[in-house]
Amino acid sequence: MNQILLIKDIRLMLKDLKFQIFFLILVLLFILAAISSAVTFQNLNQEYQTDLNQHNERVGDGRSTQLIMLLGRGNSLNVNDRPSPAVLFSSYDTYPDKISSQVMFYYPNFTKYGGSTEEVFKLNWFFILSILSGLIMLVMSFEAISYEKRAGTMRLISIYGFKRQTVLWYKYICYMILYFIIIIPPALVSMILFFSLTGTWSVDFMLKFLLILLISVPFASFFVLLGIFISMAKNYRNAIVMVVFVWLLFVIIIPQSANVIAKQITPIKTNNEYNEIRQQVWQQEWGTWFAEYGTQVGGNGNLYDGLRAKAVYASDEKNSIAKEIELNEYKRQSQMINNISSISPFTQFEMISEVIFDKGFYLLNHQQETVKRYINQIRNLMIEQDSRDETSLNLFYSWANGDKQVLTGAGLTPFSQELFENPDLLFVSNIETDDAGVKTIKVFLRLLPILILNILLVVFSVMKLERLDIR
Repeated sequence: MNQILLIKDIRLMLKDLKFQIFFLILVLLFILAAISSAVTFQNLNQEYQTDLNQHNERVGDGRSTQLIMLLGRGNSLNVNDRPSPAVLFSSYDTYPDKISSQVMFYYPNFTKYGGSTEEVFKLNWFFILSILSGLIMLVMSFEAISYEKRAGTMRLISIYGFKRQTVLWYKYICYMILYFIIIIPPALVSMILFFSLTGTWSVDFMLKFLLILLISVPFASFFVLLGIFISMAKNYRNAIVMVVFVWLLFVIIIPQSANVIAKQITPIKTNNEYNEIRQQVWQQEWGTWFAEYGTQVGGNGNLYDGLRAKAVYASDEKNSIAKEIELNEYKRQSQMINNISSISPFTQFEMISEVIFDKGFYLLNHQQETVKRYINQIRNLMIEQDSRDETSLNLFYSWANGDKQVLTGAGLTPFSQELFENPDLLFVSNIETDDAGVKTIKVFLRLLPILILNILLVVFSVMKLERLDIR
């Protein structure tokens, strides 16, 4: 009896027009996702190569890598997230690909590759595996029990002494088998097509894509169980309304509400307000030095004793600290948005993918730590190299170009004009993230809520089915 029920359900669903249409749609979308992502990858990689070539030209020219030039406020350090096959899953548009900064202080500027590229369409696995497949699973399963009730199957199994939950379990198994049928083959074709078009064959990324497919199973299971639970509604039209509402809740309502709520809980200032704060901090520090040393740091001052240089350095350092506080406020708001929107399974799925592919908000934290680490390393190396230059006055003029020109015009060297001995440190594309063990824990913690929801849905579905009127 059990095998008969399972085989019957699978055959009926394979013949179902909804299943056939959904399968064809997914095959087409997976192929289009591979083509679209391949085009996106080529564009992003071209921008990355342009950045790398410009860096090599600056190093070859030499002037840009003079120690005295690196002291300036220009963005001499670039930490780049090199384009990878992860773009097949998502482009993670909200987060930067490149962080540029001065080398003396942490004063970052964020850049997103592909910002000026206009694409005819943008399609990826995240849309297919989460948003679309979630809707498909809901649509396919929302009449699972109600159909069996109308067909008389529920009454029949009661006559033969089978438990009602037998139908629930075989419906669930059947829908999960169908999920594998409509997702796995098209996804594998999409992955192979993407690697063929881009020439970026990578065992590491193939395994990551397979892992993403595996992780998508609990999310698909959630929507299948939710659909089965909804299918026990007394009214067929109510079930349809519930399906639409649930999908809109997770796709639109929760993410949009998260933005509104998070901005109220963790408000941030305007750009003008932040600019004023940084200017005030700089001027206050400069005023402290001026109050103590007077014209030795103010006016033309004394350029030879290093007091003006120290005052400028200390003021810029305070400015940098104010900038970091500003960035932390932005990060807190982004984190709050993520925390609230993670109520939606779709957001949880995307956040798991960020850990697996080293992307998004997860990568941003490591990117910023990398920038800070390289700034400290470069600054120490510059100071050490400058100390070996006997002609240098060892003055850290970061922006007072007029002062530097007066000194150089007098035949003096405020800071060494030698070329930086480690120019390779100025362009970084190797961003260290967590090891496999830490990532596994983070992924599991993200998966845990959806696993708990699956268990709760099973319990509630069994309880509701036992009380269902099958007449």
